[in-house]
Amino acid sequence: MVTELILPTKRCAIYTRKSTNKRLDHDVNSLVTQREVSSAYIRSQQYKGWVELPNRYDDGGHSGSGLERPGLTRLMRDIEAGDIDVVVVYKIDRLTRSLADFIRLIEIFDRRDIALVSISQAFDTSNSMGRMILNVLLTFSQFERELIAERVRDSVRTRKRHGKIHGGLPPFGYVAAPDGLRIDDREAEIVRFIFEEFRRTKRYTQVMTAVRERGLCSSVKYSPRGKSRGGTPISPSTVYGIVQNPIYVGEIRGHDQNYAGEHEPLISREIWEEAQSICQARKRRKPDCRDTSHFLAGLLWDDLGRHMRLDLKWKRNKFYKTYVSSNAMWSQKLFIRQYRSSADELDAIVLASVAEFLCDRIKLRKALKRLGLSGEELEALAEKGSATSDRLLSTPKSHLHELFKAIFYRIELGEDQVSIAFRTLELRRYLEWTSEMSFRGRPADWPCSSGRYEHVVAVRAISAERWPSLHIKPRQALCVGTPDKKLIDLIRSARKAQRLVEENRELGLEALAKIQGCRTAQFARLVRLNYLAPDIVTAVFDGTQPPGLSRKVLLNSNVPTDWAVQRKLYGFPQPERTISPRNLFGRGMWPSAPDRIAKQ
Repeated sequence: MVTELILPTKRCAIYTRKSTNKRLDHDVNSLVTQREVSSAYIRSQQYKGWVELPNRYDDGGHSGSGLERPGLTRLMRDIEAGDIDVVVVYKIDRLTRSLADFIRLIEIFDRRDIALVSISQAFDTSNSMGRMILNVLLTFSQFERELIAERVRDSVRTRKRHGKIHGGLPPFGYVAAPDGLRIDDREAEIVRFIFEEFRRTKRYTQVMTAVRERGLCSSVKYSPRGKSRGGTPISPSTVYGIVQNPIYVGEIRGHDQNYAGEHEPLISREIWEEAQSICQARKRRKPDCRDTSHFLAGLLWDDLGRHMRLDLKWKRNKFYKTYVSSNAMWSQKLFIRQYRSSADELDAIVLASVAEFLCDRIKLRKALKRLGLSGEELEALAEKGSATSDRLLSTPKSHLHELFKAIFYRIELGEDQVSIAFRTLELRRYLEWTSEMSFRGRPADWPCSSGRYEHVVAVRAISAERWPSLHIKPRQALCVGTPDKKLIDLIRSARKAQRLVEENRELGLEALAKIQGCRTAQFARLVRLNYLAPDIVTAVFDGTQPPGLSRKVLLNSNVPTDWAVQRKLYGFPQPERTISPRNLFGRGMWPSAPDRIAKQ
């Protein structure tokens, strides 16, 4: 009797890459060729259990110098999900041309037990000789890429020294001609108008307003392939670029200096120098956001999806540092207010929350499990949490921005909470970090890992100077029910217990409970009732609490500190948002949508 040997299935993913966009729109191109050759090789290995996956991981028009490629990102995410066993490429330089990036990828492949196969370059990564050959191949690939880059840079510098534009679309105000740049009369008038307005108003915004009021648009131009460009209203970035581009005074901007160009200038030297002096005067002066030690800038968003920037202002001889929501166009249309939070206070809250998270073994283990860690390796990392927390608190503020940028993916500020999203890959590296240098992470690895862990901190960090922080409404006669005397007495007993704690700090818990006339456990429960949400307390005094809320339920429950959780636990509805849309229009009320339509 012959027993058939059944081999385990090996799921094979084909990765293809092409550096340029040339011929990508054709039915047969380099990506198709790479895939067909790789697919044929996988079919030849069917006796080993190899099976081609239907998912496509193609990167057309992406260089091999970095790892930020959409196809490669999808490939690495599927590898982390455990959906791939073998990665097949036509040549090893299709995967990457950087030796450092290749080493990072190999580390990930080894950790996930992924085999890498190159069709045209036979090698086996399971032994030391194969790894050496692979590194040699990558070294030559990187050397070739650097040589190509040097030749291109030298060519660009040479053309600029001779006053010629090197490739790309012609700048605004010019059109491409066989002998160089030729002036576009219609756009040239717009360029001269922008410079004159900038000299007169000395402000970019006023120049943009003047351009918009005149309805100025760019000319329609065609690429060598016949695709049209332009014919649209001039954008603010175009205005800003025109004012600072030396092309209009007859020069070409180089790496460290400007070169005299062969094209005809659009403005005089006097106008150009005057405009540049205005630009220099308008550059940011201290105090500047980049000169501060606030480390959340660039990482902070509100819970509506608006980016929060750092705002610095002098007001009444005092320096105010505030994180403010961006005034996005969609929020302006809906009249949604901006969030404001004290920068010093929010920085302190986030730093303390992260330090507390690192000390919390349960939360830290949950985050590290997102990387697939378990057993001794997981426990060894969890043991380092407390020491890492101490190191974080002792880190100079000037180094915290780079540290937070590496470890955190996003920090969102809500009305009643702060959500902190960790990059678990960098969290693990920070726990293992032993160097005296500041931690910066590896940005090249971020596209290869989608591991996230969200840590939510229940805290009200939005400034309460402009809007109320508490949900307390005046009593309405129609809404008053029958107050429960036992519940009211319980709230009053809780306040009495709190006063005893404040006025008798020399006494212990048992002595305080004896003065209160109750057991020690009951006294502790009474003190905890002082942390009830204000709207719950007012509902008890008004008699509008849910029917199921009794003295026994409230006294015997473990009162959570999160007010939103309290309302869910005791059956109270969630109140409306404190930071509501604007309701003022001038000095009167903002009219409703039907009223505004009727007035129009």
